[in-house]
Amino acid sequence: MSPKQLIPCNESSNAERGAVLPFFAILLVVLLGFAAFAVDFGFAYMRQAQLQSVADAEALACARNYSACVSGGDQFPLTNPHGFTIAITKGVTCPNISTQQNCVQADASTNWNTFFLPLFGVNTFNLSKTAIAGKRSVADVLVIRGQVAMNGTNIMAVTGGSVAVGGGISTTNSSGINAVTQGSTITVYNNSLSNCGQCTPPVQTSGLPLPTPPAYTLPTEPGLQTYVSGCSLPSGTYNTAVNLSSCSSQVNMNGIYYFNNGFDNRGITLAGTGVTIIVGADKNFQLSGVVNLDSSNGGSTCGTAGGGMLIYQPLSLTNTYFSIDVSGSGNNVSLTGKTQLPNTDFTFKGSPTSFIIKGSLYADSLDFIGNMTASASPDPCQNLNIGSGNTILVQ
Repeated sequence: MSPKQLIPCNESSNAERGAVLPFFAILLVVLLGFAAFAVDFGFAYMRQAQLQSVADAEALACARNYSACVSGGDQFPLTNPHGFTIAITKGVTCPNISTQQNCVQADASTNWNTFFLPLFGVNTFNLSKTAIAGKRSVADVLVIRGQVAMNGTNIMAVTGGSVAVGGGISTTNSSGINAVTQGSTITVYNNSLSNCGQCTPPVQTSGLPLPTPPAYTLPTEPGLQTYVSGCSLPSGTYNTAVNLSSCSSQVNMNGIYYFNNGFDNRGITLAGTGVTIIVGADKNFQLSGVVNLDSSNGGSTCGTAGGGMLIYQPLSLTNTYFSIDVSGSGNNVSLTGKTQLPNTDFTFKGSPTSFIIKGSLYADSLDFIGNMTASASPDPCQNLNIGSGNTILVQ
């Protein structure tokens, strides 16, 4: 019997090591690859977001200071905390020349040495982002702080201006908004949701806050009046709530009205020209039935006591909300001039029901089933001019 051949232990260990080392080398390459993706590409992703933020800020800053800003490098270092390379081009062609003007382009770029990718032959990364900002050329006719909800088959027609909504648009069936004038836009702000299949042009979404109306100088408060009953309603200051329930015919209005404790026409027909109504803060203002009020007397309202304002309530209100609820047939409300009711929810339903804005409306929300038209007034002082000239990102 031949003796068994024994393999020395050190030879067996060397063989195992020889088998493990190639596997470990391959595993190390894989791990380094994962590290490269996790670190280098993660850092690149973060840099892309920073570059876009800086490019946006630089473009907006230049557009806001259009007369002073020039083409060249970084002129607004406070907007560039990361020290990126900036190239500003003033006077570029706006993406939509019918709605935008005074556009500028900002390019933000940077490069850096990679951490793990040099093992794969990639030593540096170069990234850049671009933004274009400009000014809007068309003012907003219809401005709603909250939501616009529409149902049915009605199309809200808007002419001579744009639509701005702070809380989103939701339409069902075949309802929608048609901003018919060239250059007009429909924009939802605060990154609000938009569900408007019948909106023309398509709704734009902005992360910016909803534009606010310009400051308004109140007309001088007229002398005190006391309303008891009847259909006579002379201009003046009313410190008690005015309720027209005792009237049985049309009420004619003219001049400056301060309703410091609220107003309700109770469905009584209202007609009047040269009207400016100031509603007390956090006070109810109700309209129903047939209403035809105009802030002008036929000529321009510029320079007049009301200055084109038809109905005004201050923006500095609490969380007290009211509703102008016009339901059923025979309600036809026409308002000519600037109407600012920031804590009022407009609800119009029924047929035939019409709501006509000639000038501009600023309200809290709009729930609509019926016929509505909104248009800019040919008298510039009857428009709130919200959004006209506002600086926005356009690309």
